[in-house]
Amino acid sequence: MSGILLLEDEPIIARNICRVLERGGHAVTHAGSAHEARLRLAAGPYDLVLADVNLGDGDGIAVLTAEAAALGDVPIVIMTGQDTLDNRLRAEGLAVSAFLSKPFAMSRLTELTGALLAETGKQAGARRGPSVMMYSHDTIGLGHMRRNTAIAQELVARVPGASVLMLVGCPAGMVFEPHPGIDYVKLPSLTKLGRGRWQAGSLRIDAATTRALRAGILERVMETFAPDVLLVDHEPAGVWDELVAPIRALRARGRTRVILGLRDILDDPDRVARAWAGSGTDQVIRTLYDDVLIYGSERFYPSDAAYGLAALRPGHVGYCGAVTTVRPVLRNQWAGAPRRVLVSGGGGRDAYALLDTVLAGFEVLAPHRRPELTLIAGPLMDSELSDALRHRTGQAGAIFRDAVPDLPAMLAASDLFITMGGYNSVTEALVVGCPAVVVPRVGPSGEQRIRAERLQALGMATVVWRHDLTPARMATAMTTRPAPVPAMPELSFDGASIAAAHIAAVLADAATNTPKVALDA
Repeated sequence: MSGILLLEDEPIIARNICRVLERGGHAVTHAGSAHEARLRLAAGPYDLVLADVNLGDGDGIAVLTAEAAALGDVPIVIMTGQDTLDNRLRAEGLAVSAFLSKPFAMSRLTELTGALLAETGKQAGARRGPSVMMYSHDTIGLGHMRRNTAIAQELVARVPGASVLMLVGCPAGMVFEPHPGIDYVKLPSLTKLGRGRWQAGSLRIDAATTRALRAGILERVMETFAPDVLLVDHEPAGVWDELVAPIRALRARGRTRVILGLRDILDDPDRVARAWAGSGTDQVIRTLYDDVLIYGSERFYPSDAAYGLAALRPGHVGYCGAVTTVRPVLRNQWAGAPRRVLVSGGGGRDAYALLDTVLAGFEVLAPHRRPELTLIAGPLMDSELSDALRHRTGQAGAIFRDAVPDLPAMLAASDLFITMGGYNSVTEALVVGCPAVVVPRVGPSGEQRIRAERLQALGMATVVWRHDLTPARMATAMTTRPAPVPAMPELSFDGASIAAAHIAAVLADAATNTPKVALDA
């Protein structure tokens, strides 16, 4: 158990810090004044010192400076509401490890404390915490990375000390806020040329070089990180089969549980069956994966039967429900034509045609009939196209955004959502109960078409097929009362929590060397 000395004169702050650190397995000694701090320091030693600048009857930095020789190389963290240049310079003279400006998040303090103690070998518990690696190859959109991110955030909240390392190919890199316990390794980006065909997305190099770069990174990172669990999204063998050799190496070492996560709709079932059989992906699933998690509900789409998953991994396939970080909200259905219309094409790589057509429909409406319209291009839209849309949107009196930090909050405040048929966009609209007009992508797979067909059959959204995507059709959608989203209690949106709970159970089994958990089909 590591010994931490806390110098803090505010009783409430001190109590909160002590509780958080003691919950993490640390022994904390508290001094509430400069006089008491000197007494506690004399009674040391300590593994870490957390010190406020203002200690009521004295100055924390001055107290520690006077005891510098006795402290030696003990890590010191200065915490203060007096974030001045003078205090920072004095802290630098003391060679402190970190300077935290109040108020700060307790999660930030616990992460910093853990890192400093681990660096000195004094962290509570000699063994590293549970480790999870997540792979998402993302090319056109952000969906795979967003699903893994949602699960990762649930997991680190559920499992103390867990570390999640995400392997991402998203062209926009790490487009989400940093989160304690989660980090990213960026793989060279890819562009999908068609089913099973990729090339370098940004680098001006050939496919063979891109493949070698990605394979080398994957092999080295997996070997070094040696995760307890590997969660792979969507591509069982990885792009160019880049996961097969590293997974075999992990399994040979005998400590990694390998889990495949699949969105509910992949492509036309017959096409998937032919592709998996031709590439050997079916055998990869059968021999290299322990479990398969389906990110959806059987009522919406029977993925296990459609794609033969139940036959490939009998007893190890389970539905989680849709994966999202969004929580349901109470909303009042607007009785008339939409007042606020939100338009988004997800990542934006191929969303220009939709946004352009909606904007054209908005432009033909008489000013008094126009709703408040917001267009979101997405972080992956080419700047030449987004700049053109931005200019037109401003002239038309609408609102343009390249990206937004909280799309669900905007959905909750909107009366109509016009979007493509991507997994995340549709899921978030359903969760918050925002009526949606879905314009599914045409190719390279049938995923969005099938999702749109299911939405239409269940009365969950209005579907506009590409051959009907015209300015007049969009103008009508923006001036007609949308049908409310029906309540369907049999559809679950707890996928992130359920997937994280399964991974947490696997980690617990690994920690106690108990038999592997089984999935409820």
